[in-house]
Amino acid sequence: MLSSPSLSSGSSLSVHIRTTRMDGGLASYSYISGAAVGIGNNILEVQQDGSLFANGKHYVNNNASLPTEFATYPFTKNMIGKKKKITQYVLNLTDTNIGGVQNKPKDPATMTKPMVITIHVNPKTHMLFVKIDGDIHDGIGLLGNPLAGNRLLGRDRVNDMSKDWNKYGEEWQVRDTESKLFQEHRAPQYPDVCIYHVSDDGLSKKTHHLRRRLLHGGEDNNGKVTREAANAVCGDFVGVNKDNCVYDVMVMGDLEVAEDPCYGI
Repeated sequence: MLSSPSLSSGSSLSVHIRTTRMDGGLASYSYISGAAVGIGNNILEVQQDGSLFANGKHYVNNNASLPTEFATYPFTKNMIGKKKKITQYVLNLTDTNIGGVQNKPKDPATMTKPMVITIHVNPKTHMLFVKIDGDIHDGIGLLGNPLAGNRLLGRDRVNDMSKDWNKYGEEWQVRDTESKLFQEHRAPQYPDVCIYHVSDDGLSKKTHHLRRRLLHGGEDNNGKVTREAANAVCGDFVGVNKDNCVYDVMVMGDLEVAEDPCYGI
């Protein structure tokens, strides 16, 4: 998702995400089912049930002794959403706390926004939401380089892959020459390619077309949740965020999906 050779503390940063594919009756889709953050030699892994591993130590979701910092950066946990069922982990990368001394970024003039990694976990749906804020000028990966404008550049930082999202995603698959952050090395691992859903005619399904038909067509009659009900529970969100919320609620057949405030971000 993101790689940055140097943070304010001089350590490297890597953020990896793991997806799980679902072949549903309404649409085929993938969701983020795991996230891992590497800072120097430190690794933090958040799993789909809300539990986490910090440098190999397992913390369950309701553990009161969760670490308050990770790799010298402040780390907090909150319960969010209307029913307080969504777990939110926040890692603040703006300042470090080494030896009890607060350390500011090396060059505060380049920091116009706080550098924060936020991870939401819905333990019911097992869906994760990962958000990275701040000015990470040397960042590369799925999030793109901040100096590339609207272009989605490949690893050579030249090839614009904006018109082929599948190839762009494959481009940033973690290589066998790169550090693995997840404890479990689940297939497919590079050089094995990503796995796509194949329809009955042998062709790969284009999920975004299914999404468009689901939102604007009549396919909701086959689902557990109607479009009207999804629109109602997603009423606090607007624009594309609302569309995303409605789609997720309908495909997963669960009104509580709309509890995650990530759709308002």
